[in-house]
Amino acid sequence: MSNNGQNNGLGMIFAFFTGFMAGAVISLLYAPTSGRETRQKIRDKSIEAKDRTVELAQQTSESARQSAQHLMEQGRESVQGIVDSGKERIQEAGEQVKGAVEAGRKVSADVRAKIVNSIPSVGAAEENEEEAAEEA
Repeated sequence: MSNNGQNNGLGMIFAFFTGFMAGAVISLLYAPTSGRETRQKIRDKSIEAKDRTVELAQQTSESARQSAQHLMEQGRESVQGIVDSGKERIQEAGEQVKGAVEAGRKVSADVRAKIVNSIPSVGAAEENEEEAAEEA
C-alpha cells in the first residue's frame, strides 16, 4: 500500500525497534555465554525494549492529544470570528434596510403631497375631512 508520499514516522520507529531486537537476539545467541545467561540477557533486553516502546507510545499519544487540542482551539477561534463577522454584516444590512424604508416613506409622503396639491378638489376634500376629524 502507498501512503501517497507521506512519511509514516510510527512505522519507521517500529521497524527500527524490530531490527534492533532481531540484532540483539542474534548477537546474544552467538555470544560465548551459557544458555542461562543468554536467556536472562534476552529477557532483560525484551523488558528494556518494551519499556522504550511504552514510553514512545505515551509520548506520541501526548503529542497527538496536544496537536488535536491546538487544532480545536484554532477551529473555535475561526468559528467565533466568522460568527462575529456575520453579526456585524447582519447589523449593517438592518441599518441599510431601515434607512431605505425611511427614504421610501419620505418619498411616498412627498409624492402624495404633490399629487394632493396638484388636484384642487382632492386637496379641499382632504382638508374638510381633516377638519371634521379634528372637531370630532
